[in-house]
Amino acid sequence: MTPTTPARTASQVLEFLHPDLRATLASLHGAPRSVAEATVQLLPFGSRAALEMVVPSIAVAAGRQVREDGRRPLTLTPFAYEVMAAAAAAAEADPDGVDEWTRRAERAAQMVDDKAATQGRQ
Repeated sequence: MTPTTPARTASQVLEFLHPDLRATLASLHGAPRSVAEATVQLLPFGSRAALEMVVPSIAVAAGRQVREDGRRPLTLTPFAYEVMAAAAAAAEADPDGVDEWTRRAERAAQMVDDKAATQGRQ
């Protein structure tokens, strides 16, 4: 963290994360550490990168490189569990909101696809 980059709260971090990642983190709340970390290992590259890039970080690279592409295992930080709790609380407070996270992301992706298709025809 640089002096000009203030740390975010768990709730603020949720706003930054992709809706599907928020839902995944909510579902991991209360899971054993081994299950949570194993699940994080299976996330797509962009989700893994997001977990590493937020301040404070949710996950950090640990151990030796395990694949030719340079991917390393991730270890969850204590802040990760705060984010999971915040995600679970948000999901519990507004169960339909979790579905809306995904619907909004799907609509945004469709708009990008539509725009790309339109530009490709020009």
